[in-house]
Amino acid sequence: MSQQTIDNLTLDLEELKQLANTAKRSRVQQLLSIDIRKLETDLQHQKELLAAKEKEQLAGGASKPPAPLPGDVKRYRIELKEYAWDQSDKFIKIFVTVNEVQQVPEESVNVEFTANSFNLLVSNLNNKDYIFTVNHLLNEIDPAKSYRKVKSDMVAIYLAKVEPTKWTHMTLTAKRLQDMKDERMSTSTKDSEADPSSGLMKMMQQLYDSGDPDTKRMINKAWHESQNKKGDMPNMPFIP
Repeated sequence: MSQQTIDNLTLDLEELKQLANTAKRSRVQQLLSIDIRKLETDLQHQKELLAAKEKEQLAGGASKPPAPLPGDVKRYRIELKEYAWDQSDKFIKIFVTVNEVQQVPEESVNVEFTANSFNLLVSNLNNKDYIFTVNHLLNEIDPAKSYRKVKSDMVAIYLAKVEPTKWTHMTLTAKRLQDMKDERMSTSTKDSEADPSSGLMKMMQQLYDSGDPDTKRMINKAWHESQNKKGDMPNMPFIP
């Protein structure tokens, strides 16, 4: 169904009516009258179909959501991980690289501070949002005195210290990991000093456990040769 079909039917109908007006014989007039009624019925039907289609299109268009505005376009969110930091007596200074950050308006670079965390959000930079979050700071900060500065390709964040204490780590998590590492190193050193052969055995055992089959065979062979020469070395749980 289309407007062109309706136009063609209308022209056919007008021509048939003209022929009916000029017809002389009764039989011809009757035949033309039947065709005219058929065309009139067909024309009315086509008009109704076209009207229904247009109504459906209007209803469907009204139900569709409006086209998104430029500010409503979905943006990618990128979580930043890398940073550098330094400190003074009053501030912990954090430097986060964000390429072209100087191109966005100042109000698009925001940092939320709490007593033990902060969250950086750079909005709509080249159709992307950048976030950088640090939780569980090593010591408390003063949110009211903390602030940020936008530099070329960088955001500098200044965390105001509550007390002028030197921070050894940025977060409690980092400090705990370092403490665990130091504890393991200290325990290993003490064991080696108390029993040098024990330290050697542990080292060889670690090499054996992490080595490939050839490495394991070489270590196993060297150990047994050492046992045969000295005769007083303890047995190692190596498997050929």
